[in-house]
Amino acid sequence: MFRGEAAPQLWAGNIGDTQIFTGVGLVKPKMQALQPGQDPVPSSYTFEQWEATLQQYADSIDTPMPTSMVAIANLFLRNAQQLGLSAGQAVNRIARNRLYNAGLSGWTVADGAQAAVTTLRVKRINGFTRARRPGLSGASQVRFDLVSASNPLPITIFDNAGPAEVSRTVVGFTPDTSGDETGPGTLTISGGAVTVSDRAYVFSVDRTFLARVGGGNKVDDIGSLDILKLADIRNAVAHLRQQNVPAMPSGRFHCHFAPASENQVFADPEWQRLHTSLPDYYMYKDFVVGDVLGCVFFRNSENPQADTVEGGLTATYSQEDPFAGELYNTGASTGLKIQRPIFVGQGAILEYYSDLSMLLTEAGITGKVGEPKINNNGIEVFTDRIQLILRAPQNRLQDLVSTSWRFIGDWPIRTDAAVGDAARYKRMAIIEHADS
Repeated sequence: MFRGEAAPQLWAGNIGDTQIFTGVGLVKPKMQALQPGQDPVPSSYTFEQWEATLQQYADSIDTPMPTSMVAIANLFLRNAQQLGLSAGQAVNRIARNRLYNAGLSGWTVADGAQAAVTTLRVKRINGFTRARRPGLSGASQVRFDLVSASNPLPITIFDNAGPAEVSRTVVGFTPDTSGDETGPGTLTISGGAVTVSDRAYVFSVDRTFLARVGGGNKVDDIGSLDILKLADIRNAVAHLRQQNVPAMPSGRFHCHFAPASENQVFADPEWQRLHTSLPDYYMYKDFVVGDVLGCVFFRNSENPQADTVEGGLTATYSQEDPFAGELYNTGASTGLKIQRPIFVGQGAILEYYSDLSMLLTEAGITGKVGEPKINNNGIEVFTDRIQLILRAPQNRLQDLVSTSWRFIGDWPIRTDAAVGDAARYKRMAIIEHADS
């Protein structure tokens, strides 16, 4: 369902190719009348850039045919079916993480108490590694480039037990895992040393709009009574509209939320008043929010939760599933679980894919290649633009069949920093609230 938000576009490139895309801002309106004989001063507008890189994603499973022959069910067909479901789930979670990481960009907390430091350790460096400063001489004017002394990112740090809110700039970063720009790491800051206690909040000047039920600047501020209400949905939708985010072709925004969030909305008195005297309305018949407040709501059990994020049950960040949010309000698995409905506008995520049929040559193949259609409990799962490969047995006994899937492409999130407020990403909005 998350991948379904991406508009697919064919990209005739090779694995590892990076393409840079350019967007433009608006021309500033000029409302002053000209004096007689005066020529208008030529105007200009700003530019911004984002990029996509073709990557290969794949998995495989082997089936020993003698084992399949004596099994209660056809093991070969079962393996192919399970692998197809895994393929769909994998690409869906990649798209999910891209959307959520953009929606959580620029929000983090200090990782441990730290005294008089200029290298601040934080729980997530997501949104703190790149900057675009068109008004600063010598900084990156168009593209979001890596932070440095000449391309600093302004941030705000606040510690409830310490001094008042302070402003600093990020001029470098060191991730715990080389090459990672999402998980834990340290930020090199300029403007003076800071002293913070554990989980002091940190946010950037270009952070994405994020609404927390009950208010606050970090997940720790969410309590057990901070449950999702219709007013919070109105707040998110109003923000998207204020930023002129285009709705989907249907004229509605899309919201993905877990069943726990859906359950809380039905408990909201405002929702109940809205449907007074409508006991037979489909929303109550089907226990589904449906279409309301300019949004279409999708019940999505793949929303980021402890059991749908790798390492979520132990509150551990995983490179295999790089989700930027914290799933508990204390950062530990003993804390209160956090739910995150996400609202998506048109063009929030793109899918650039490679035509996998171009990989086949006149030399032929030893097996079969196609696009899988998997049937699971009567539900057909189409994994479009994913290649299914059934390799003929290659071992000496000719009885070990390999089944694989492959996708070559990328799911970039475009930026909209050249228009509207200072936020880098504007086409999505997240609400954080307590789990049921």
